[in-house]
Amino acid sequence: MTSRWLRRHAHRTASALAPRLAARWATDVFSSTRTYGLRPDDVLPLGAIPFTVHGNHDVTDGFLWNKDGQGSALLVHGWAANSSSMHSLVPPLRTQGLRVAAFDGPAHGVRKGDQATMTQYTRAIGAALDTLGDVRVVVAHSLGGIAAIGAIAAHTGRPPECAVLIAPPATLGAVLERWDGGGLRLTPPLVQGIYRELHHRNGVPVSHWDLAALGAALDLPTLILHDPGDPLVPYNDARTVTAGLKNAHLADADGGHMGILMNHTTTTHITRFTTQHLTTPGDPHTHPHHEGTT
Repeated sequence: MTSRWLRRHAHRTASALAPRLAARWATDVFSSTRTYGLRPDDVLPLGAIPFTVHGNHDVTDGFLWNKDGQGSALLVHGWAANSSSMHSLVPPLRTQGLRVAAFDGPAHGVRKGDQATMTQYTRAIGAALDTLGDVRVVVAHSLGGIAAIGAIAAHTGRPPECAVLIAPPATLGAVLERWDGGGLRLTPPLVQGIYRELHHRNGVPVSHWDLAALGAALDLPTLILHDPGDPLVPYNDARTVTAGLKNAHLADADGGHMGILMNHTTTTHITRFTTQHLTTPGDPHTHPHHEGTT
């Protein structure tokens, strides 16, 4: 008998005897941040220096490349991944003279724990924006895109000049509806229980995590990159996001859901887009800022 079968059998029993417990269990599985592997070694990536993230107990530090660059590019990884998944995007952004920052999200990568909430991730991104102070472009992958737009919308400091969203789901609800259950049998009552539990944990209903709705008030030039054949997030989600934002453009790139991050077409699109939308060095928007570096 496989562990997946055992999990399903035990959860079926719990669902019958204690529905609330079963919903919490299923929400734990849905909220797992370790789907793709174990916690990596806590070492500095090649060429990076550490920086301190202020004001957030879930994420206390991150990595910087090109610390003397003119303004920052902030990289935001997807769910169950870590900052290393974004490393292929560091060189093209450095080439543009930007300081590049990244961090492992709450309970992701080197962080403690194996579960997190979208609220935690959004607040961590907001803390990074506050700490860096001069973020000119945010590049976010997958569910990190919803959290990033939520953080930008809530941010009271200087806004980014543009954003790039790679393979973004339109809503967290859509992700949940497509979820295979991780070995659990997802009955309608159980799914409703997961919705209630996620509401409790996040402090907002699942419907809050709607990328276009969160970014509706932003007039932020945004590039959406998506593989039409992405097996995890349908291409129609990219269309929905693009249509829902004020100033968004959709472009195709190959590689599937994860490989798109390492595709040459992706870096070409990002370089072209940021070159077009970032102001030139010396513009009042840009200013060297080293707060939080160690």
